[in-house]
Amino acid sequence: MPQDNNTLRIILPGRLIDGVGEKAQEGMAIAVQGSAIKWVGPASEAESLESKGAQREILNFPSGTLLAGLFDIHTHTNMPGDGRTGEQVNLDDSDEVRLLRSARNTAMAVASGVTTMCDCGSWNRNGFALKEGLAEGVVEGPRVLVSGPPLTVTGGHLWYMGGEADGVDAVRKQVRNLVKQGADFIKVAASGGSTSTSDPYRAAYAVAELTALTEEAHNRNRSVLAHCRCTDAINAALDAGVDAILHCAFYDNDGSYRFDQKTADRLAASEVWLNPTMGLGNANRVRLANLKSERKLTPDEEERLERSTVSGENSLAQFSALVKAGVKLVGGSDCGWSYYPFGDFQGEIMSLHAAGLSPIQAIYAGTRSPAAALGILESIGTVEAGKEADLLVVNGDPSLDLECLRDVAAVFKGGARVPTAKERASLG
Repeated sequence: MPQDNNTLRIILPGRLIDGVGEKAQEGMAIAVQGSAIKWVGPASEAESLESKGAQREILNFPSGTLLAGLFDIHTHTNMPGDGRTGEQVNLDDSDEVRLLRSARNTAMAVASGVTTMCDCGSWNRNGFALKEGLAEGVVEGPRVLVSGPPLTVTGGHLWYMGGEADGVDAVRKQVRNLVKQGADFIKVAASGGSTSTSDPYRAAYAVAELTALTEEAHNRNRSVLAHCRCTDAINAALDAGVDAILHCAFYDNDGSYRFDQKTADRLAASEVWLNPTMGLGNANRVRLANLKSERKLTPDEEERLERSTVSGENSLAQFSALVKAGVKLVGGSDCGWSYYPFGDFQGEIMSLHAAGLSPIQAIYAGTRSPAAALGILESIGTVEAGKEADLLVVNGDPSLDLECLRDVAAVFKGGARVPTAKERASLG
């Protein structure tokens, strides 16, 4: 339920990370009325705030840190996070089951502190139906921005979701159709991926097709997020002027990894946002390592662990170098995919810190930066008066220890308090 306009809710945390300054601030407070942040200022002034007849409510979190609600720019709400591939889910499940799963996943996400997220690819009309359900209050979850079925070439990555389009005219038409249905942004598979009929090591679209797609999206004020698992696709996406590159992996056409300095220089000089999705690989490796401690791994599991370890080392080294070069990183978990379930976007934020971002920078990559990449920073992403009251309170100080982000004390979406995962668990 939305927060009552007749209540002035004053929140007094131990620390505030507002998304604007470069460090956590002590002695601060915020006031929320209705769905918006009404005031941010010194706690000493909170008592004298004019309530204009509204009932006052005081919430104290003396050991907690208040920050903007987390924003995960890369999720797949239809996916189960149980290791099944997209092709398996396509064969196993109906759209109805996938949509019900989305409802479960969004509830898990908001309970963990994610108050906004992007669904970067779901089947057919599922993403739009999910957004409609959230708007009507029949589904619980964060603010969800949806792409609908990603644009992909015939047989390309995620083709089974329903977004195949080939050629300049076809991609223009598909972008217009998605916007008509309610797409908040456009997702494109600029290279292949895990889909068996696609090639992750080659660009899927010609630059002319990607440019037409991007022009069409930008003409309708929609950002473009491009899945790129190879260097050729990254450069094609840069040529086309996309807003964010997902994965951004430096692989050559023969499947070998090679850090490409020329491409790195282009990325650093550009304004494009990069979403490493390193948390996904970390989650897979932790799972396999835990299995190995319990039993002997199968040959297939051993091979996957070895391959994932090498790719993880390459990715960490790549993004560490890119951070030093000055690229802009943005947090996106890719949760739902592989063995990364909803409820721990914090793992991706921690991976950005491992790549070289300071704790505060990593927090901003998971709050402010996604809002900037989607062009909605004027309404969410920071703790400032006039913005939506999408807020997170965690125990401890995440600017010193990012693990604190997992210790959620309170979540607010649009001014309304949402039960945390711990609170839900205590109710059975």
